[in-house]
Amino acid sequence: MTPSALRPDQELLDEIVREIRWDPRVDQAAIAVDVKDGIVTLSGQVDSATRRLAAYETVLRVRGVRRVIDNVEVAPGACARDLRQGE
Repeated sequence: MTPSALRPDQELLDEIVREIRWDPRVDQAAIAVDVKDGIVTLSGQVDSATRRLAAYETVLRVRGVRRVIDNVEVAPGACARDLRQGE
């Protein structure tokens, strides 16, 4: 994809925010999104590894995303909660 064929960053950001709002697995209040040249950076802290993965997958669904940098942290103790819920 040539640079001229890339979607504008603001357009990508708007669509990503809509997708995150739509996906009930993602805590939109906990995730910050930044887009630069089609590269999306996610940051924030979530309460489970499942929510972190859901945010990542949600962004990948958006056409025009070139790469996702996942800086989202899982709150301490969240992995233990994930394991208990899966039992």
